[in-house]
Amino acid sequence: MSAGNHYGEEETQSHMTKKCPYCNTYLPLRATKCNVCKKRVGRVDKLGFAAKPFDWSGYLVAIFFILALCVFIWWGFFRE
Repeated sequence: MSAGNHYGEEETQSHMTKKCPYCNTYLPLRATKCNVCKKRVGRVDKLGFAAKPFDWSGYLVAIFFILALCVFIWWGFFRE
């Protein structure tokens, strides 16, 4: 049991601010966009950094171009 924990509960770490993972600017906990670099940020993690949101658009564009490459290879080499 730690000195500040009298009831046997786990200590929780609370943060007053969070840090942008891109430019290391301190942001309010409710911020969804960085004031400096203008990138989207998520919730605060246990270290005080804002989580990077998942980039669906980047993955969808990559999947589209991989499929386009496969179709091009099939069309160029395997079509009879």
